[in-house]
Amino acid sequence: MVLFQGPATVDRLREEIQGVLYREATDTFCRLVTEEDRPLKSMIKEAIAAAAPYVQVPSHLMRLPTGEMRGVNYDHTILGWRGAISLMRELGDSRGVLPSVQAMWYVPQGLNVWEQVICEFPGHYARDGEQCNRKFPGPDEHVNRFDGPAWNPPKIYFEDHAPILGGSVDERLDRMSWAIAEGDKVDAYGLFLGLAQDPANRKRLKDAVLFSGIIDLQDTIINRGGYQNIGHKALRARALVDIADYLGWDNSHELMYTVVPDLACSPHLHGLWTEISNICRMEIPDHASIAKRTDKPLTKRELDMLTEALVWGGPAEVNSIIMAFFKRGAGILDIGDGVLVAFQKYLIDVLEHPNAFLHPTHALDTMNVIMSWCRDYDNPHQVKGIFMGARFMNDTVRSNAMTPRDPHSTLEPRWKYRAWADGFSVDRILPVLKEHLLAQDAPRSCALVDSYLDRTTERHNLLDTITYAACHWQNDPHVMRNCSSSVEEYRHNRTSRKDDIIRGYAKHQSRYIKRAQTHDCFNVYVDHFKPGDRS
Repeated sequence: MVLFQGPATVDRLREEIQGVLYREATDTFCRLVTEEDRPLKSMIKEAIAAAAPYVQVPSHLMRLPTGEMRGVNYDHTILGWRGAISLMRELGDSRGVLPSVQAMWYVPQGLNVWEQVICEFPGHYARDGEQCNRKFPGPDEHVNRFDGPAWNPPKIYFEDHAPILGGSVDERLDRMSWAIAEGDKVDAYGLFLGLAQDPANRKRLKDAVLFSGIIDLQDTIINRGGYQNIGHKALRARALVDIADYLGWDNSHELMYTVVPDLACSPHLHGLWTEISNICRMEIPDHASIAKRTDKPLTKRELDMLTEALVWGGPAEVNSIIMAFFKRGAGILDIGDGVLVAFQKYLIDVLEHPNAFLHPTHALDTMNVIMSWCRDYDNPHQVKGIFMGARFMNDTVRSNAMTPRDPHSTLEPRWKYRAWADGFSVDRILPVLKEHLLAQDAPRSCALVDSYLDRTTERHNLLDTITYAACHWQNDPHVMRNCSSSVEEYRHNRTSRKDDIIRGYAKHQSRYIKRAQTHDCFNVYVDHFKPGDRS
C-alpha cells in the first residue's frame, strides 16, 4: 500500500519523521529501499540523523508543579535500531528487514519525550502513556490528535558540538568517563568525538563507554518512582557501539549525537556500583585477575542454589552466593551464564501479569550488555558487572512481589496443554507455535515449546519462529531488544539448562504487554518486501 504518489526522497523521509507522520515515514523508508534501490544501511543512517537533534531531554527527572518528581523516559528510537541490526542476521533475506521497518515505524513517535510528557508534542508517550487526548482533546473528540501529525516543530535541548582534542588518549578517556559520571554533557560528547576520530582509539573508547553505562545503575527500583534508569545507560551504550560498528565509525556522527550526551544526563546512580566495589575489594581483592572461563562451571546443584537466591532471596543472599562461586574458582562468564538461566525460572514459572514483564526483561537486557562486554573486552572490573546484573534481576523480582496479585491475570499452567502439544508431529509444531504466539496464548505457546525441546535437538528454526512472530508487533522497541538478548545469550550459554532461555523467551513474547494490538506496520512491510505472508 503506497500512501503517497511521487518519488520517495530522503528529504521527504526527514520531514515525515520530524512531523510525527510515522505511517507515511515508514512507507517512504520502504520505498527508498525497494523502489529507489537505496542501501538499507544508508536509510537507517538517514533515519537516525533525522531524529538525532530531537531525542535529548534536559533531565530524566521532571519536577512537577506539585513539587513531586517523575521520571522521563530514555530515548528508545536508538534501541529499536540496535535490535533491528542484530536481528537482521538472525532472520536473513527479506524477513531480516522486518525489524528495521518496525524500528522506523517507532522513530517519529519517540521524538521530544520531554514535550510529550507535558502534552505539548504528539507521539507514543503522549498518546498512550500520558493519555493526553483525554486531558486535552481537540475539536473532534473521536480523533486522537496526539497520534500526529505534529502541530509544532520538535525542540532541540542539546545543540551539536565540535570535537575536543588535545591531551593524551589516557587523559582524554579519563576526562570523558568523569564527564559522563558528573553530568557534563558538552565535555563528555566533545571528548568522545575527538577520541572516535582515530581508529586506534576505538577499542578502548568502546570499553570505556560501555563501562560508564554499566556502572550507572540504581541500587533499587522499589519506591523510587523516576529516580532510576532501569538499565538504560548500559543499553544505550551498547546501542552506540553496535550501530557504529554496523554503519562505520566515520559514518556515525549523528548516532554519537543521539547517545553520548544522554549518557551524561541526570540522574546519575552509582550507589550499587560503590557497594559492589567495596564488597569485591574486601572479599576478593584479586578480582581483576579472575579468569573469564574456567574448568569449574556451575554444577546443577549450584544452579539450583543460585535460582533460589535470585528468585526468592534478597540482596545479601545474591551477593553471598555469587561471591562463594568466585571464591571456589568459577569464572566470570561461568557465573554470568548461571545467572541468566536461573532468572529464566522467574519468567517461566512465576510471572503472569503482562505488565509485570517490563522491569524484569530490562534487567535481562542489561545482563546481556554486561555479558557481551565481558566476552568482548578485557576490563579489570568485569567481576563487579556480574554482581550488578544479578542484583538488578533480583531487585525487579522483589519489586514485582510488592504489587498485589491480579486474579484476572492468572495463567493456566503450561502442563495442562502438554498432551495437546505432543499430539502434533515435530514438523508441524512450529507453524502452530507461530499462530499461538501471535494470539498471545502463553500456556499453549509454552507447551508447544516444551514439547519441541524434548523431542528434537533442532533449535535454530525454533528461535527463528519465536523471533519472527515477535517482530510482528509494532510501537515497542523493547520487543526486538529482548529478542536480540535472548538469542545472543542462548548462543553463548554453556550451562546444562540453556534451553530454559528459549522457554523464558517464548513466555515473554507470548505474554508481555503489547503497545498496539494491530499489525499495521507488518502489513506495510509485507506490501513492500513480499515475504509471502500477511497478518
